Amino acid sequence: MDTYSSFRELKAVETEYCITHVDRGSDVTIIAPHGGNIEPHTSEIAALIAADNHNLFCFNGLRQRNNRLLHITSHNYDEKQALALVQASATVISVHGCTRKEAIIFVGGRDDELKQRIAAALNRAGIPAVACNQQAKHGGLHPDNICNRGLSGKGVQLEISRRLRDSPQAWHNIAAAIGEALEK
Repeated sequence: MDTYSSFRELKAVETEYCITHVDRGSDVTIIAPHGGNIEPHTSEIAALIAADNHNLFCFNGLRQRNNRLLHITSHNYDEKQALALVQASATVISVHGCTRKEAIIFVGGRDDELKQRIAAALNRAGIPAVACNQQAKHGGLHPDNICNRGLSGKGVQLEISRRLRDSPQAWHNIAAAIGEALEK
C-alpha cells in the first residue's frame, strides 16, 4: 500500500527527492517513476535507453532509508512534468524494478506489438524476458498506468529484476536491445 495516492500529497510532505526532466521533442518518452533509492538503478537504465534520442523523466528517491514511502502506484502517477512528456508522446516505456531473484524482465503494458518486439530483442541479447499477458502480476494494463497515458493510449512497462538492475553491463545490453526494438 502506498503512503501517498498522488504526487500533490507527496510533494506537500516530502523533500528528499529530485526529478530529471529532459524534453528532446521526441515522440518517445522513457520514464523511471520510482528511481533513485526507490527501485534502484531504474533511472540509470532509463537514461541509457533514452540516450540522446528520446525524452526522459526520472523521479529519484533520495532518502537515507524508507524510500518505499515515495512510491506512487503507476496508475495514480500524476507528477506534472511526467504527464506533460507522456501525454505528448506516441510511445512511452516505463522502467521499474521487481523483486524477483533470478535475472528476468517482465514486459507489460497495453502496446502488444512493441511489448513483443522488446521481449524478443531482449531474449536475442541474452536477457531473459517474458511478455506479460492479461493475468500477469506485472501486466501494466490499467488504462491510467503512466505508460498507457501517451497519445496512443498504450505503452510498455518493464519490470526488471534486482540481479539485472545491479549489473551495469546488463544496463547497456537492455538499452541496446530496447533501442533495436524501437527502431523497427
